[in-house]
Amino acid sequence: MPAPSASASTAGNDFTRRARERHFQEELARAQARWQTGPGLATCATALKDKADLELCQAAASALAAISEPAATPELAITRLAPGALAFARLSERVRYLSLAELGQKHVQADAGVAPATSASVAALQGAPAAAVSHVRKGQRSGNAEQRAIELGDGPISQLMPVTIGLERDAVRNLGAYLEYGPLPVRRAAFDAVNSLRVQHPQWPSLERLLQEAALLELDGDLKRDLRQLSASGLPQRSPPR
Repeated sequence: MPAPSASASTAGNDFTRRARERHFQEELARAQARWQTGPGLATCATALKDKADLELCQAAASALAAISEPAATPELAITRLAPGALAFARLSERVRYLSLAELGQKHVQADAGVAPATSASVAALQGAPAAAVSHVRKGQRSGNAEQRAIELGDGPISQLMPVTIGLERDAVRNLGAYLEYGPLPVRRAAFDAVNSLRVQHPQWPSLERLLQEAALLELDGDLKRDLRQLSASGLPQRSPPR
């Protein structure tokens, strides 16, 4: 089979560049629309009470305001997105923890508040067929479970959780547009920002997925190597065989 001509190779590279640029512009447009119309953090200060938690709210709100402003250059956008993504991630982790605590507390309260069967209901079941008794009890348990599920999920912290998770996801994806689809100098600047984030917040699953995806897409040999090395540095170390 003859080797592809130089002109065919050049055409292929041009197509790859055009496809990358198209994806880049589409992602930037999507992100800008999301930042302008997405949910804000107005309820954060009412849902969280501790001083440290309120500081997380303030940091995330400031980051959101900065990211929502149009950036004159990709480099400026990256310098806003990186600390913003970190602020959202820290707030999201805290809200997740508090949401679990809130659910646990409500679950305990719900269990403590379950009323025992009344004498009338017991008397009504006495003498009834076993199948009917079982059906009634299952219905009571099912109704209680559904009601508890509704009650346990309506707290202010539980309502805040999807907002914070969404902000973290959108910031990482927006940063990923620069890392995966921007011109090489922009991709390198985004890599440096992600590298710094990795140092500040090592255990970050969404950032790890971004690194893996970027390494697969990267065409520049040096940057591809750096992406792979950074991604591998976060993998758990295997114990040596005995």
